[in-house]
Amino acid sequence: MIEISPDYYDSFCCIADRCKHSCCIGWEIDIDDETMALYRALNTDLGERIRQNIEGEVPHFILREGERCPFLTNQGLCEIISHLGEDGLCDICALHPRFRNFYSAFYETGLGLCCEEAARIILTKQEKVTHTLPRDVALSDEEAVFFSRRRKVFALLQDRSLNIRERFSRLAEQFGFSFSFSLEALCARYMALERLDEAWTEILNKLKGFSFSEAVFGEDEMQIPFEQLAVYFVFRHLSGAICDGNYAGRVHFALMSCYFIGALWAQDKEKNGTIEAEQLVDFARMYSAEVEYSEENLASMIQMI
Repeated sequence: MIEISPDYYDSFCCIADRCKHSCCIGWEIDIDDETMALYRALNTDLGERIRQNIEGEVPHFILREGERCPFLTNQGLCEIISHLGEDGLCDICALHPRFRNFYSAFYETGLGLCCEEAARIILTKQEKVTHTLPRDVALSDEEAVFFSRRRKVFALLQDRSLNIRERFSRLAEQFGFSFSFSLEALCARYMALERLDEAWTEILNKLKGFSFSEAVFGEDEMQIPFEQLAVYFVFRHLSGAICDGNYAGRVHFALMSCYFIGALWAQDKEKNGTIEAEQLVDFARMYSAEVEYSEENLASMIQMI
């Protein structure tokens, strides 16, 4: 099957022990059947330790104190990769932070914001992102409509003759809503979702009382990060409309997410006097982990819209 990806995709490489928010901490890691068969067949001390650290009807690693994977070393490296190479990883570990959207004759693979290095690549890219489909690829009627509509959305989001606030407002109007949200109501929505990290709860509580002027959408240095953020959300989530037709709900979710992350960025600037690139990355990463990486949370947000 043909794989297609954004133009920045191949620049990603896991930064391993340099990562401040390891994907080997805090996530339950299920093991697919093929990898489980490999682990059962390993006639080594490592194989025995791997088997001792797996449990459950759906096999998964038993996390250690601090919800660490048992094979994450104190140096922040994966012991399984060190001994077996990447071929020894289960599907979840091998795929992360990638996601895939499947179509009739091909699939698109992207990088998820939940990974700090992926978020850094996406938010700091200066050029317009391109997503190129092969000319001779077969599309169903529904897919042809989808890709036509998505190209128009991308074209507006990447129209740098307009500031980002104007782009967001025009896109919202095209889908029947206004780029205007109650920050207090948004905080209540996110607070009602399942939360993974207590730091996120603290952030939501602090943001509820923040007087958000929305000036961040007019700042020159924020134009490209917001553009790349919105293009990412559309690329990742709009394809679900092929099945249910809910284009407006998914565009709404994308712009609402940009608005909310913008409020986080603006609050941090008010506190520190500047917006550092690493803070842009970290707030986007945390939002993604809390909202995008829970199917229940994501479905709940789109249904509420």
